[in-house]
Amino acid sequence: MNRPSWSVHLLLLVIAVFLGMIAVRPYIHPEQTVLAFQGKYYHVDIVSPLFLFKGKQGVLMWDKRNGNIWFVGRGDAQGLTFVDPVFIARLPLERLDAVVP
Repeated sequence: MNRPSWSVHLLLLVIAVFLGMIAVRPYIHPEQTVLAFQGKYYHVDIVSPLFLFKGKQGVLMWDKRNGNIWFVGRGDAQGLTFVDPVFIARLPLERLDAVVP
């Protein structure tokens, strides 16, 4: 059998050193965790992006903080303007944890 040359040994040594650097890196310089910013309106979910209410087209939204459902109608047919929100109903979220007899 032929004995491997010094270049093969050198190549294996270089590979081992680089793999060792990759393995040791998390201990020397740990990655920092980042907290995501939730945003200003994280508590609002869009229930329906196209909803008709009293003959007007708009967006139906749900406020997860208190269970209120709001309708925001479109202003004019040409642009993307919206009118003030209209309160539709309130979902009693506190009753979800109640025991059913």
